[in-house]
Amino acid sequence: MQPPRIDSPIIVLFHGLSSSPIELSYLGDILRKNGFRVETPALKGYGFGDHAGNWNEWLAEACAFVQQLQKTESAPISVGGISLGATLALGVASTLDGINAIVCLSTTLNYNGWASPWYRIFTRAGIWLGLGKRFKYKERDPFGIKNIQIRAHIKKAMLNYDISEVGGSYMTLNHIYQADKLCFNVKKNLPNVNAPLLAIHAVDDEIAHPNNIDLLVKSVSSEIKRVIYLGNSYHMITVDNERETVAYETANFFKEMHDSSVIANIKNKIISPELQRFLRSEKTHRELNN
Repeated sequence: MQPPRIDSPIIVLFHGLSSSPIELSYLGDILRKNGFRVETPALKGYGFGDHAGNWNEWLAEACAFVQQLQKTESAPISVGGISLGATLALGVASTLDGINAIVCLSTTLNYNGWASPWYRIFTRAGIWLGLGKRFKYKERDPFGIKNIQIRAHIKKAMLNYDISEVGGSYMTLNHIYQADKLCFNVKKNLPNVNAPLLAIHAVDDEIAHPNNIDLLVKSVSSEIKRVIYLGNSYHMITVDNERETVAYETANFFKEMHDSSVIANIKNKIISPELQRFLRSEKTHRELNN
């Protein structure tokens, strides 16, 4: 491993909604040790504690951040993110030319995991009733974490400081509403994404069902598409049991995408015996309910 040089490739990573760059700390450290420069911008009205901005503003600021790097740097620039940050990265890649590669972690195009609150379907009604700032969705068990010890640490941090390595202790209805609008817009523009893509997703993701990856892979125009499914994590895969796998697979993918001699020999693939387990359980569930 080698530290980044001034001309090293740049990776721009976006954190999740109502969170902070802390959730990308471990991943960022591994990428830097592998010779990449890493940027984790904090977008106005998007992070924890901010009054919710407009989804257009989030995407415009993200694009402007990457565009400025493209103007001032000669090194290749890639993007990535976790949760809604992955959605933002896709939005950037569908808007700007010249993105070298994309890594999407726990991609959230639809909030449809097994722990997503049932009342999300009433978000628009809540906004209409003027509850945008007043209603706060409280984060709760399992906090996106399958590891019991890490989860206990996260819970304590949430109680004491309102923020932890997996984000803030709450998000407003305005944040949720704008997130839904961002997802809707990005889904429409996925065919404009053509950079090499790596998606890593937990089969037990409680916020974003694995069918988010099916939609992603079917919709983008990327020639290189690689998918890795994890079997021992929940939504926050940069912090949970398989964080090392996530970090090293991400670093390896970016290395491959910066080596033109390797790209020509890469074949699209799906990696994981956990996917087979997940598909079997889904089939059994459907058969039991028919």
